[in-house]
Order: sequence, then C-alpha cells, then structure tokens
Amino acid sequence: MKKLPLEEKIKLTSGQGNWHLFESDFVEGRKINVADGPHGVRVYGKPVNDGDFLSKRHLQPTTLFPSASAMASTWNRDLIEEVGRLIARECRHHQVDVLLGPGMNLKRSPLGGRNFEYYSEDPYLTSEIGQHFVQGVQSENIGACIKHFGLNEQETMRRFVDVKIDERTMHEMYLYPFYKVIKKANPWMIMSSYNRLNGEYASESSYLLQDVLRSQWDYDGVVVSDWGAVQDKVKSIKNGMNLDMPGPSAFEKDVKTALDNGTLTEEELDDSLKPLFDLHEKVKTIEPLITIDLDKHHDFARKVAGEAIVLLENDGVLPIKNTKQKVGIIGQFAKEPRINGGGSATVKPHKQEVSFDEFSKAFTNVSYADGYQEDETSKELLHEAVKVARESELVFFFTGTTDTIETEGKDRDHMSLPKEHLQVFDEIRKVNKNIVVILSNGSALDLREIKAYSRAILETWFLGGAAAHAIVDIVMGRINPSGRLQETFPLKLEHTPHYSTFPPLVSVDYHHDLIMNGYRYYDTHGYDVLYPFGYGLSYADIDYKDVSWMMNPASKNAFVAVDVTLKNDSDIDGYETVQVYIGANIDYLVKPQKELKAFEKVWIQAGKTKKVHIELPLEAFETYDEAHHGFVVYNGPYKISVGRHSREIHDINTVEITDQTRYIPRITFDYPVKFLELFYPKWFNYIENHYKPLWWHQKEEPIWRALDRYKRHQNVGEKEMAELVRKIKEDLDV
Repeated sequence: MKKLPLEEKIKLTSGQGNWHLFESDFVEGRKINVADGPHGVRVYGKPVNDGDFLSKRHLQPTTLFPSASAMASTWNRDLIEEVGRLIARECRHHQVDVLLGPGMNLKRSPLGGRNFEYYSEDPYLTSEIGQHFVQGVQSENIGACIKHFGLNEQETMRRFVDVKIDERTMHEMYLYPFYKVIKKANPWMIMSSYNRLNGEYASESSYLLQDVLRSQWDYDGVVVSDWGAVQDKVKSIKNGMNLDMPGPSAFEKDVKTALDNGTLTEEELDDSLKPLFDLHEKVKTIEPLITIDLDKHHDFARKVAGEAIVLLENDGVLPIKNTKQKVGIIGQFAKEPRINGGGSATVKPHKQEVSFDEFSKAFTNVSYADGYQEDETSKELLHEAVKVARESELVFFFTGTTDTIETEGKDRDHMSLPKEHLQVFDEIRKVNKNIVVILSNGSALDLREIKAYSRAILETWFLGGAAAHAIVDIVMGRINPSGRLQETFPLKLEHTPHYSTFPPLVSVDYHHDLIMNGYRYYDTHGYDVLYPFGYGLSYADIDYKDVSWMMNPASKNAFVAVDVTLKNDSDIDGYETVQVYIGANIDYLVKPQKELKAFEKVWIQAGKTKKVHIELPLEAFETYDEAHHGFVVYNGPYKISVGRHSREIHDINTVEITDQTRYIPRITFDYPVKFLELFYPKWFNYIENHYKPLWWHQKEEPIWRALDRYKRHQNVGEKEMAELVRKIKEDLDV
C-alpha cells in the first residue's frame, strides 16, 4: 500500500465499472468481478449501458433456480447449500469472483415488493437457509455477499426512509440473520442498504459498520455499498465503508479535498482499503472452470422446485392417477410462466420449462385457454375459458402476481390476485367444480375468493427455469409435496400487524416488532390466519407417536434434546419437517408466545417408523440484552413446543434455567417505584430505611416523583439527593 500513489488509493475505494473493482496498474493480479443473483448468476456477454442492465438480450444463459422464498420453503439446509455450490461453479465459469447474495432481510409485510428475494418472516429460518447458501457458494472458493445491511424491508422510498428502532429489536429480529451467518459462514462481503437507521444512512452509519459489524461481531470482510447508496463518501470511509459501487465514483474529488484539509487522513483511507486487499488475495486463488454441465444444474434446480412447492389445499383430488380424463389448462401463466421476481434477481435461464408442454405430455386429452393476458381479460377470453372449463373433467387454473404487481423497486398495493384473474376464476368455477389452482407469486396472498371453490391449491412461488416438470411431478404423485410455508398467510390484509402503516414514506417505526411481525404477532394474540407459519400438506399420513425430552445443563450444544418418533401410516414415502418452538415465561420480559429455534426435515418410507433427534443449544434460549450489548440467556421457565407447524403442536415441555443471567428490565426514573422493589431492592430498602416507608399507591408513582417528595417533605438536601440519584442511575445504567 505504501507504493500506491494517493490518487490511486482514492480510486480503489470505488468500483471501476458497474460490475468490477480493484483494477489498477499498481496492484499485481486481475480486477475483481461481482455479479447479481441470489437465484442464479447474472452475467453479460458484453458491456452494457446503464439502462440495459435487466434486458435479457444482453445476458449469458445460466441456471435460474427457484426464488429465495421458494428455497426457504424447502426447509432443507443441505439442498440449499448445494444450490449455492452450483451457482458458484457457474460464477467460476464466467469469472465472477463474488456473488451479490443472498438477501438476509425479513418479510415484514406481505406487501414487500422484494419479498420473493428474501427467505422468511422468521430470523432463525432466514439465518439457517442463508448460512447454508453462503457455505455452498464459498465451498467453491467464490465469495458471497450478504445483503442488505440493514433494516431494508420495504421498497417504497427505500433510498431515504428512516427506520426508527430500539437496540434489542434491531439485534434480536432484523440483524440476527446477518449476525448468525457472519459467525457461522463468514461471507467475504456484506452489502449495506439504502435506507437510514435512526437518522443515519446505513452506508455511513458508525453504529452499524463500526460498533456492530467490526467491534461486536469482529467481521473482517469487505463492506460494499448498495449501488448508488453512498450519500457522503468521506463520512462513509471514516465510518467503515470499504467500497462505493458502482464506479467510477462522482465523490472522488470530495475525498481528495478531505485529505487536503485534514478531515480525512491517509491512515483512515489505508484502513478502509485493507479488507479490499485481503479480498484481492482470495480472488487470486480462484481457479476458473472451463466447462460446466448446465443440464445437470437444471436437473438439480428441478429437485429444489419439487421440494419448494407447498400444497395448501387438497380434498383428495391429488395426486391424479387417471391421465386419460379431459383436462383443461386455463391461464396465460401456463404458457408464459412467471418464474422470477425481476430487478436484481433477473437471470436468463439456460432452460425454461413451460407448464402447458409438461401437462400435455402427462395427459392424453388437454385443451387450453388463455383466460387473461398478463392482468387483462376480455369477453372473448372469458368465453374461451368457460368453454374449456365446461368441456373438461378437471381444470388446472394458473394464476399469481404479475410484473406490475410484484417486483423490486415497488411495494405491492394489495394482497389480492389480479382482479381479471379472479374474474376468470369466478366464471369457470360456475361450470366446473373440479378446479386445481396453481399459484406463482413471491409472498403471501389473500386466497379467500378461490379457496372456497378449489379442490386443491398449489403454492409454487417463483420456481425458476425448472418449474413445470416439478409441478407436474407433484400433481401426478411422482413427488410427495413437502414444502412448508416460510411466512404466514393472513386471512386478509387488514389483519396484518402493520396494516395502515406499511409502506410509510419518510420514517417507519420498528419498536414493537419483537411481537408485531409474522407468526409472532398472530400466534401471540391468538388471531385466526388462512395458513400458519410452517404449514404444508402431504400425500402421506405421518403421525407423531411419541416425544421424549432430556435436559443437560452441562452441554451448551445439547442443552435440551428432544426425540420425536414419527410413523408413516400411508403407502406413500414422504418428508416430514419437525419444528421446535421456544417461548419464555419470564415476568416483564417482552417475548412472543413462541419462536422457531430448531427444525429437521426427515424422509420416512411408507409404513415405517423413524426417530428424529433434535438438539437445542443453550443459544436457542438467548435474548439480546441492551445493558450487555449482546445475547444472554435469562433464568426462568421456558416452554418448548414440538409440532408440524406453529399452530399444530404435538407436545409441550417446560424447562427451568437457573444458572445463567437474572433478568432485570432496563428501567429509567420514569418507571414505577415498585420496579426498584422488584429488581433493585438494595435501593428500595435504602430509601425506605433512610427516609420514610411508601404506601402501596406511592409505589405506583415514577421513581423521580418519590425522590422529589422525599426531598421536599423529609428535608433531604440537594447535595445528598443528587448523590443518591447519581448512584441509583449508575446501577440502572441510565
């Protein structure tokens, strides 16, 4: 670094193009290349202009895997790790060094426009799937870049919205997936988000980038801005940003001026460049792949798609055995499938399966009607759809969200299917009672209008290039559906916890999200939902026969162990995903009724019994403590629930933790005096013994008022009271 001219150092703090960085005649080795794609790598055949990034005509064909929401619906860690590995191999083939993904943000509302690119509403499930994806990518010596750090759960005003949040909610919910993935998988890069956090832009936040990322988490990788996120480059460098993308940066003159006037030192600039030099050393070891087998990758994408599909409804119509019956295929999505959410996730698939083609192979007598075109219909289209439905014994209706409803860059206005799609459905259900609905969407939908008239509903998400074959495999019973919902499907939008406040424009309040997000909200309050978190049907009949528990306080890794005996009472092999939830019952500690803390997806052959062993580490019981600025385990009773999903619990056990940390709420002088009596008895006894005992109603008063009364009525001097207040506040960490 000492050999680099100052101008060159300034240049290296930014990209040298849209997709590459660290290109310098003064540094030995080639430039570093990055590429978008949590669902597959997006690479270009030649350089493109700014406005042409998402045009598929410029893209090289690669494997388009199912979307992140679909991947998480598999609940299969090993499967997603292999997805990461295969995408990384395609990166090596195209000389991409770092993959810009996965997204670790949470689904805060079903209206989030980028929900298809995020794993779950739950931080634990998000962290587990994300960790294994990153491990898969980096097993091929390709870097992963987790994003968007942090609190980027909306698209509306995403570049400027200010997220107001307390420290505990931030760490226990929204930063938790980033924290766990960094600790367990150590991604090479992390991308900051556009939005502000408590008034500061995330790309310039000393709290996020220095206090949390570097100091608390000891992260030593590269911090890169989201494209165009940096507002003040000098401030971002001083506060921990290593790379401003894309480049060349328009702020380089600002950096030079700051160096000249001393507001930025060369030592600070050097510190900012060190992680980039470390990354460059890693890139030097990447060996390119001359050839890759995209057909095999496509086959694996099909396997992922098969495990991602969630069977929401089935009255017994599925699986279908009679392939000679008259089948009607209705819906343009059957011929022009919705396979991805667009935006940064855009990929040109090496292969694109089409549902109509695959259904035509599976059934001998198939007729088709568009019904709608994108989000429009007409009398002619309706007439054709009704005719096909009337003449068919069974109808498959393809529907979902369109590009205009759900995509990066905008949030959804509603949870409904396009009204024109519903119009088609309403007409065909009048003439045919045997309808199977196949959905393509990235996040939860209001399905009340179709549920009442559907014999089966398949949630297929955005399944990528290998969608069609997997759908037919599920329909025909060649695959037993095993997908489970990674988010709650509420009854309607008005029931969602942030209804009427999402999406906000200028600022958004996250303070209550510990119990106001997803199933935490619905289950804690006992509200009815359409489909609960973790839900999904199977063709197999798998029963929970026995659950046994063992607590071992001496083991941090197997603090509590649970053995679940499952019996497949059907003649169909299938998966079961055992889910374990924990709820703390500690006075004054705000916690949801239950939180997912472990799961295991297991294969059970027809007629067989299988025992599933799940270990809960001590960290499964942790809570973020603001006084310690970290996670602790509080003493007290914890309820552990085992079941098929968050609403179907088969066994509950309560354990008592006694040798960890006593919970003391972080109180201020505005809290009632009784909180001193409960949690700081030393000071409560002191003031009663030195001054005067308090009546019961006086204990309900704020601490400051009681002390003020002592000062006025007990003739306590200003100096004595000030010293007492100082000592109490010191103990309270106020």
